[in-house]
Formats: sequence, C-alpha cells, structure tokens
Amino acid sequence: MIKTSLSREMACLWLVAGQQRQHFNAFVAASGILLAGFNCGCCVQGQEADAESATLAPVDAGPLEQRVRVKLDVSGELFASAGRGEESVRQPIEVSARFDFMESKAQELPAVAREAATRRYLDATAEIRVDGKVSRTVLANDARMLMVARLGTTAVPFLAEAFLSRDELDFLETPFDSLLLDELLPKGPVAVGESWQISGDVTAGLLAIDTVENGVLEATLKETGDGRAQISLAGIVDGAADGVPTHVVVEGTFTVPVSDVADSESLNRTHLAGPVATVSVVLRERRQASHVAAGFEVEARLSVSRTSQLPANTSQSDAAADSVANEVVTAQESQSESLGSQATQEKVVRRQGVGQPETVWHSDQAGRYDLVHDQRWRIVEDGPSGLVMRLIDCGALVGQCSITALPRADADVTPAIAEVQRDIQRSLAGQFRAVQEATETTLHSTATDPIKMVRVVSDGTAENLSFRWIHCILWDTQGRRVSITFMLEASMQKRFGVADRELVEGLRFVTTDSASKPAAAKEARLPR
Repeated sequence: MIKTSLSREMACLWLVAGQQRQHFNAFVAASGILLAGFNCGCCVQGQEADAESATLAPVDAGPLEQRVRVKLDVSGELFASAGRGEESVRQPIEVSARFDFMESKAQELPAVAREAATRRYLDATAEIRVDGKVSRTVLANDARMLMVARLGTTAVPFLAEAFLSRDELDFLETPFDSLLLDELLPKGPVAVGESWQISGDVTAGLLAIDTVENGVLEATLKETGDGRAQISLAGIVDGAADGVPTHVVVEGTFTVPVSDVADSESLNRTHLAGPVATVSVVLRERRQASHVAAGFEVEARLSVSRTSQLPANTSQSDAAADSVANEVVTAQESQSESLGSQATQEKVVRRQGVGQPETVWHSDQAGRYDLVHDQRWRIVEDGPSGLVMRLIDCGALVGQCSITALPRADADVTPAIAEVQRDIQRSLAGQFRAVQEATETTLHSTATDPIKMVRVVSDGTAENLSFRWIHCILWDTQGRRVSITFMLEASMQKRFGVADRELVEGLRFVTTDSASKPAAAKEARLPR
C-alpha cells in the first residue's frame, strides 16, 4: 500500500489544530529564522511591489567595492504549541552571528531584480544556544562568492551557477541588509531636528517581514559635524510574517558622511546623499507561531558598518576567505550540530545549474535524492521517515507535500497506474471520492538516466471540507524510487497552480556508495 503521510490524521491536524506545526523541532528552524532577520518577506516582490519601490529615492551606485561588517546578537524565548489543550512550550534562545564581506554592484542583473550586488564573504559564522544546547554554523567555502538580488524591497541571496540551501538562505538574510540601507535617506535636504518617515514597503524590507499594517519608522537628523551626520531611527511597527502577526519596536541610530559645505539654497539644511556608513539598532520583536515555525519574543542588537575601498586582489581575498573558514571549522566543537550549509556535510555535493533568486536546494539526509524548488516550500519535518513541506504564499497555507524515498527495486519492476490507483483508494478510505486524472510521463527525457513518473490526481473530503490529493511515484532505470504526495484544499487549486509539477521537475536521484540494494520482487512495486 502507498505510504501517504498526508493521511486522515494529518488532515485533522491541519484543520482542527489550527494548522500549527506538529513537531517541536520548530525551535531549531526558528533559530535559523532569527538569523534571517526574523524571517524573510515573501509578499514584497513581484510587479506590485516593484511598482511601489519605483517611486523611492534613487540609490547612489557608490564606490566600486565596500567592506561590510555585521554583528547580530539575539536573546529571548521561543514558543510552540505542545498539542491541543496543552500550554505552549517555551525555551530560551541566544544567537551570536558575525558577517564580514566585500560588496560591489553587480554588472548583470537577474531578470526579476531591479538591483543586485556581488558579495565575497571573508567570514560568516554564528553560535546558537537553545535551552542550553550549543551549535555553531559556518558558511561553506563554495557559497562564499554569491549575488544578492533586490526584489521589490527584499534582498535575496543566490549563487550564479549553483543553489543555496534553506539553512544558508536563513543564515545569510539579516535585518537592515546593506543593499537597502540607503533607502533610509531623505529625498531632499534636511535641517537638524527635522524628521522624515520611512515608507512601509522599505520598512518591511529592512525588518525582513512580509507587510507593515500599522506604525511607522521615523528618522530624525540629530547633529552634523566632523564630516558626518548622525540620525536617530525609532518606531513601533505591527505587521505580518508568514501569515501571523508580529510586533516590532525599533530604536537606534545611523550615520552618513557629509560635506562641511552646507546646501547652497539654505545654510541651515544638509543634503544627505549617502551612502549610509553605520547602523546601530535594537529590535524587540514578538511574533506568533506560524504554519512553519515557532513563535518568539526576543531582543536583537544589530550593528552594520560599511567602508569604501578599492577592489582588492581577488586571489588574496579568496585565500583570506579560505583561511578564515578553515579556522572556524577547526574551532567547532565536536558535539555541536551544524545548522549551516548542507554542502559541509560528508559526501554531499551541491547541485549545480543556473542559479536564480527564490530557489532553494534540499539534499536528502541519506543522500538518495536532492531537490531544487520554489522557496515558498518550507520544511516542517525532515527525518528518516521522509520530508514534509508546506507551500506558504504571502502568509497563506496553500498546500502540503511529503516526499518518501522507497526501497530500491529491480530495474524491470515498475509501478502500474491501475495498482497505484487501487492503493490510493485504500489509503484514503473514508476520504476518497474519485480519481480525476492518471498519467505516466517521462521527466528529463534528454538526460542519460531519465525519470519516469506515475501521477494520480484524486478528490475527496476531510472534516467536511473538499480536498485534492496528487500522488506521484518516480523511478529511474536503476530502480531508485521516490513517492511524492501533495495535499491541498479544493479552494486553493487556482493558487496552487502547477506547483506540484514544478517541484517534481526539480528532483534528481543521487548516486552514492551506500545506496541500498534492490528490494525483493514482492516488495519492489510500492511501499507498504
């Protein structure tokens, strides 16, 4: 019988338990989210966001290269639901992260970006302590030269010829990204004591949340002298991230170099042309638990410094980056669990290809397959029993997916559509209504080892709601197999679109020395 993680129990959990994450490993995921500036925005992008951001003050291209140093220290509590009728479980968390990179304006822009930069990381490390347990993470050497695209007011890192993992994306995305800092500047000359407001979309980008619903960030020119202006920044913002409310209090300052010559039209006003040189802020955030992550209440202290310099010798910079990385890896404690790059794990090879923003690379823990997918798919469980992800679109839970690697079969043993349909009907007993579509296709037909797929679409009900299930069995000529099951409410079909087809297109089987031997013939067709 087909093993369907999206069973009646899952449907009941989804519908009755408020669609909350089932497993307490949400705390580990939330650790990465904190490093990601308390999660990355997903709605501040696309045509609508670009139209808004087009009215912003233009950003000075600045020098050819800047050195950026970021220091982020977080302390507070994580909380997650322990089950229906149970009190939330809370755990203390501390994060200490350091980043040091060279940044320059990108010569070529991704099609979806209005601006982009190249970054070369000299250092990127973090220590995370959750309930007294310490882990360290370090950015892999093969991810230290990357690009950052500006999509609306969201800074999105990506590799030009490969793909970043979700852990790496969360690790690299911090509040007040340097690509957005100059949006703090006013559009015209200001006098000491004069204030201006930061627009809502820029605020969302700086705080790395989806939307701003109430409140505003306000900047005030405090003083000028010694070739710089000091500006205070404060505000209380209520917004949303991953579809749940978040409350952020911001207090801090930033500085901008200025000329000693006052603006010609008024001796009492100063033109703050930028670029922003330093930022020092305290962020206090309280966020509810979402479909894919624990809630948290934390205080974060963030400092950013940018210094201009001529481009360094590339080979020397690369050697310095390698040296720093090796020192950090050597310093890692043996008992620490890395939350960083999957490429640092033994025998895991990063997926190569034309990289682009908003794509994520995932590697199966056992090395049986890897996957490049839309970043809207968020992991809620990853273990020996399989991978479970949820599709989050601008905060809405659109669908869910489970991926299970099956026992390896003999090459001549392949699943039949009729058998798959029968197993689906048995596994969805009491919920199944009808099969809407059943096909067999070939994926990656031009590849040396193409993948075959049986895909069955069926409708049914759970908790008096209409649902759609999409079951896919994939296999290759070497007998490697995987089962992928999608589940969504019928009302979400239009929004879900072809997300299932796009995800399965991104799957590849991985050849490893430890690959399992073919299963016995009686077990070869489908998992029990």
